[in-house]
Amino acid sequence: MKGYIGSVRFFKNLILLFVIIFITVPTVFAFRYRGKFKALEAETAAQMQQLNDKITALEAELAAPTVDPDGPAYQSLYPDFYAPQALDAKVHTDNTIYLTFDDGPSYRTPEVLQILREENVKATFFVIGQSDEASQQWMRDIVADGHTIAMHTYSHDYDDIYASVEDYLADMYEIFTLIKDATGVTPTAFRFPGGSINGYNYEVSQDIISEMLRRGFVPYDWNISSGDAASSDLTPAGTIVSNVVGGASGVSRGIVLMHDAAPKYTTVEALRPMIQNLRDMGFQFDCIHPDTAPILYSYSY
Repeated sequence: MKGYIGSVRFFKNLILLFVIIFITVPTVFAFRYRGKFKALEAETAAQMQQLNDKITALEAELAAPTVDPDGPAYQSLYPDFYAPQALDAKVHTDNTIYLTFDDGPSYRTPEVLQILREENVKATFFVIGQSDEASQQWMRDIVADGHTIAMHTYSHDYDDIYASVEDYLADMYEIFTLIKDATGVTPTAFRFPGGSINGYNYEVSQDIISEMLRRGFVPYDWNISSGDAASSDLTPAGTIVSNVVGGASGVSRGIVLMHDAAPKYTTVEALRPMIQNLRDMGFQFDCIHPDTAPILYSYSY
């Protein structure tokens, strides 16, 4: 024993004992209190999530437009029918053309998208209520290609949508919901069928515009018409190109009205030469963004 104590072997075993104690004690402690630590960690995470939820709800409450208790009753309709961002559409970009297509999606949509893809041009599609699977896929294709998808009412029925502000909101809420469900995108831009001032809506147009603006949505008319819906007959492709090029010669920024409807194959034929002519004139192209300043008939925004 005397030979063992103080020997190298003794000190090796002593060190080994300390190592075992050093490892064992914390391990036992950890196993013993592991459940408590996990419970505490879970409780803390739950409290943090509750706090984050309260902050998110407060931010949404502060950002959302307020409903005037003395205002029109329709302000309280569709409480989720609001744009996701504050209204600030004031950006003017000179030498820019915004190609826009109404009344889609349709069997023309893939053809339009293909040309836009090849020409590296972004555009804006004001869609209506096509709820079949093919149309919903075309809506997703529009979004996937980086274009803007916007609202053009669900029914496109002038008599119904312009009967009252309530009727207009009901129809727009349908297309708003369809776009969100089909694409995951919350649309912020919209266009009145027939433009913001027409023979059907002159009695309610200003009230509709005011209410849609209050909800954060921005209306867009146009200052260049392709003429592809000027009559029941198809407009020749050459005429469409001439109409757009002629209209663009007098503007610094232009919103072009075209139609993405199944019969409008001449619009598709006109699209590529139209883009090439506008480029030769020094224009660039863009889609409408939430901050894009609108062109709106007879209304100062």
